[in-house]
Amino acid sequence: MIKYIIRRILWFIPVLLAIITATFLLAHSIPGGPFDFAGEKQLPESVRQNLMRKYRLDKPVYVQLGLWIWDVLRFDFGPSYYSRGQTVNDILRRTFPISAQLGVLSLILALLIGIPMGTIAAVKQNTLVDYSATFIAILGVSIPNMVLGPLLIWVFSVHLGWFPAARWGVDYTQLYLGIFPPMTHKFWAHAFLPMVTLGTAYSASIARLTRASLLQVIREDYMRTAMAKGLHGFRVIVVHGLRNSLIPVATVLGPMFAGIVTGSLIVERIFGIPGMGRYFVDSITNRDYPVIMGVTLVYSVLLVAGNLLVDLSYAWLDPRIRYD
Repeated sequence: MIKYIIRRILWFIPVLLAIITATFLLAHSIPGGPFDFAGEKQLPESVRQNLMRKYRLDKPVYVQLGLWIWDVLRFDFGPSYYSRGQTVNDILRRTFPISAQLGVLSLILALLIGIPMGTIAAVKQNTLVDYSATFIAILGVSIPNMVLGPLLIWVFSVHLGWFPAARWGVDYTQLYLGIFPPMTHKFWAHAFLPMVTLGTAYSASIARLTRASLLQVIREDYMRTAMAKGLHGFRVIVVHGLRNSLIPVATVLGPMFAGIVTGSLIVERIFGIPGMGRYFVDSITNRDYPVIMGVTLVYSVLLVAGNLLVDLSYAWLDPRIRYD
């Protein structure tokens, strides 16, 4: 197991280098540049040339790539071209904890709803319970966040007044200083609606995947043998059946985790959450190369790390899988 983990971690190096190179070349191939315009006006050519020289954009692309990789090795992502006076490190330090909080809570909610719903639907196959759970799952997948979010705000914030309509209930100054604020009552009040909005679609997908996988596992010989030995039906489903049926669910959790903790543009915009999601889009629009590279690298690291954890979970879910 240890050798497998070390081998996978060593493979991260060429994978991340390939992602960095591809992202860098694609970002620089976008027509236009970060200093072509200032607002609605075009910058004078002399000013543009000075800015290009200041940020090393006048050098050949391969030199820029080498310099950026060297900066990354020193954990320095460089200054933002659009957010003047801020570095990419500052932006990530300020926004990533918020997006990660929202993402982790939404994923936990999705698992707490999706796995039991899928399990009940599989056990009660072709019954009213199964049809109801399937209908709810399809409904959850079909309703986009841009519809569900405003609907929840209209019901629970405007009419009932139970939850705040926007913002994130933490001290942003503490986050900027690297201090993780405690999850107070104010935090949970602000987090509930965006957490439900973001977690609903994921819970629906997990429920459908759990149901389909468990239906296949239930028909295996070892499940019938466990039933014939007189074991309780609940124990057979949860201990023997559900554990093996979660392998497909674990497979999608790696990419799902990386995507959900790095920010959701729509949910963060609807609820006014200053997370990392909007930088994925704004950095491309503004040709802000350091931010593009920074957020992409964070996503890539989380993706490869998530896939490693998924592979390791296979051995726990199915004892027949070995990595020796």
